[in-house]
Order: sequence, then C-alpha cells, then structure tokens
Amino acid sequence: MAPEDRRSQILDAAVQLIVASGHSGVSLEQVAAAAQISKPLIYKYFPKREDLLKALLEREFADLRGRGLNDVPRVIAPERIIRSTVENALNYYFERGPIVRLLSADPGVADLARQGNRASRRNTSDYFIAKFMESYGVPLDVAQIAVTLVVNAPINAIGTLQRRGIGAARTIDVWTDFIIGGWKELTARYGVPPQKTGKPRRR
Repeated sequence: MAPEDRRSQILDAAVQLIVASGHSGVSLEQVAAAAQISKPLIYKYFPKREDLLKALLEREFADLRGRGLNDVPRVIAPERIIRSTVENALNYYFERGPIVRLLSADPGVADLARQGNRASRRNTSDYFIAKFMESYGVPLDVAQIAVTLVVNAPINAIGTLQRRGIGAARTIDVWTDFIIGGWKELTARYGVPPQKTGKPRRR
C-alpha cells in the first residue's frame, strides 16, 4: 500500500474507534489493531498518540476549508451565498461533527483544535462582515454581532439536533431562512439605503 493510502487507512480506523467509543482516549495499539496493521508500522507513521490526533484534526480542518467560501461564487446575491455556505458547513458538521468535538476535548490537542476552529470561523466571519456591510448597509458593530453569533452557533448545536432526530436537510432550510430573515430585519432597522447613481431606474 502506498504511504499516503496507508496513512489515510490509519486515520480512518482512528476516527471509527473514537466515534464508536465516544472519547478520544484510544491508544496507538488499538488503532493499529483496528487498521489491521502491526504496532511497529503505526509507530512509523505516528510516533506518538498526539501526532495521530493532530493529523486527524488537520485533516478535518482541511476538509472543512474545502467546503467553505472558496467554492462559493462571489458575484451572486448574498442570500444565495448564505444558502451555499450554510449547506456546506452544516453538511460537514452533521457528517463529521462528532469527531471534531471529541478531538477538541482531548487535552493533548485541545489548543490545536481551538486554533483551527478560530482560524476557520474567523475567515468566514471576516468575509461575511464585509459582505453584509456592503450588501445590506448595516454598521460594523451590527454586522460583527450578527455574523459572530451565526458562525459560532452550529458546532455547538448539531449534536443536540441529531439526538432529537432532526436531520441535515431540515436544519439547513430552517437555519438559512432564519439568517436571511434576520438580515432583512437588521437592514430595515439599521441599514443605510444604497446611494443613487443618478441613472434612471428601469421599469
């Protein structure tokens, strides 16, 4: 097996063990057994347990970035950007959220998890703050408050929704409508109408 394929096999086995056990306290020996490889071989790829957990986190954050704003066209209406971004993010959290939460609770990689989460959400927040100030004419503090709350809520809510039997598709629809409706209200209350260009309005 090629080294990259073997590495992915080990990481996949670790994910299955961690999710099945409900905690990240698995040993390299347990992961090796689950991956059906020898203990010396897993140590070749991951000398320490923390190395394995860090590799898992880095793979998850890379996956999340791959579903993010880079895939969303910039010239479409903000409502479509919201729907695309919500769909990408919530599908990820429903599929992969448990492993991120379990890894984030592990003391060995908690700092890395926090840094990765902060960086991912900060990039999204900065983009939407600027986008909504431009599109809706709201002041900076209003955009910061709304975007910060919206971006940080899903990761903490998905587990509860899953336990209540609520799926990704329904959550995406409701959360998208909630966000778009909220921005319309914020625009009505705080927004500044766009400046007129002097061109006659088309009828």
